[in-house]
Amino acid sequence: DGLEAGATRILTVATETAAATLALSVPQGPGQERLWGLLWGGEDLSASLGVPANRDEGGAYTFPFQFARSQCLLAANALGVAAVDAVYTDFRDLAGLEAETRAALRDGFTAKAAIHPAQVETINRALTPDPARLAWAEEVVALLADRGVARLDGRMVDIAHKRIAQRLLARAAALEGKG
Repeated sequence: DGLEAGATRILTVATETAAATLALSVPQGPGQERLWGLLWGGEDLSASLGVPANRDEGGAYTFPFQFARSQCLLAANALGVAAVDAVYTDFRDLAGLEAETRAALRDGFTAKAAIHPAQVETINRALTPDPARLAWAEEVVALLADRGVARLDGRMVDIAHKRIAQRLLARAAALEGKG
């Protein structure tokens, strides 16, 4: 008791079964106002599909799992909630975790699930915006404050770049507790 109605936010694993993964094509349902984020999970989906592995010999997710990951990312963005990348199960491989977390960030995920406390520092470091990237974002927002297109470092930037920059700055502010 003592909590405001709707104060408890929800992070749901959105890809535990094939049906749940396909349902992400049209994300809707009750309780969305409390939804904080969507997490995709390759391990539960592996069990649902009855397959012994969700990665190939090189460590990359196989197609069904790439699809589930993409569905989760797109649905989270459609709903305006956090897109959370799946756990990295080899909790002793921090270099692999960092590489996968950076790839998730590149693809549009804003968070990564940890399966072991030893992973938290690596995840936080990988998800913290780079100062050079933040400087780029600030410059883009300033350049496009009163126009739709500009040139920055010999390249064209437009409204799409401004939206990317604004999201990056908002994420940085949230990480600092300002947003």
